[in-house]
Order: sequence, then C-alpha cells, then structure tokens
Amino acid sequence: MNDPNTPADPMLALRKRSRILERLLDDRGRVARWPVRRAQQLLVLDHIAAQIEDGIVWNEVELGHMLEQLHAFNDPARIRRELVDLGILARKRDGSAYWKRTAEA
Repeated sequence: MNDPNTPADPMLALRKRSRILERLLDDRGRVARWPVRRAQQLLVLDHIAAQIEDGIVWNEVELGHMLEQLHAFNDPARIRRELVDLGILARKRDGSAYWKRTAEA
C-alpha cells in the first residue's frame, strides 16, 4: 500500500527523508532527540539499524553501550526495544544475547 505522505518520485522521497533525518541528527551524526511522529521514529530506527554490524552477538550491556554511541538522548533501552519489536534485532528469550537479523534469519 502506498503511503500518501511519500512522494511518488523516488528521488524526491529520498531527499525528503534526508532533510528530515538531517534535522534529527546532531553535528556528530547521532540522533539528537526521539521524534514524536511514528514515521520519523521509523526513519531514525532505520538510520540506527544501518550502522549496526551483521554477525555480532552482544549482551544487553554491550548493546546498550553501542547504541549510546548512536544517539544523544540517553535512552538505549527504548531503541533496543523498538529494534527488537520491529524484528531488526533478534534476542534470546532471556535477553542474554542480541544480534542483527539478516534477510535469511
């Protein structure tokens, strides 16, 4: 289903996403604040997910430290939960290990 807020021209859509993301990042490329709008939250999560390496398994503390480097609003638990809920990250049932899901997983 087409999102009515997404321009039909792919280049226009990319430029729009880029402008929004630019407003949400600080001068170090970290997410400066958690956006209110869900579409912007998903954009931020996509940006963060793109920076997470494949093939690495983290414990909760290690993942938290890595996520802290990607945002400036001090809420790695929110980001971790969102990434797991969206299926971007997988985790063991007891939360002892997290990893980035691949297309095959």
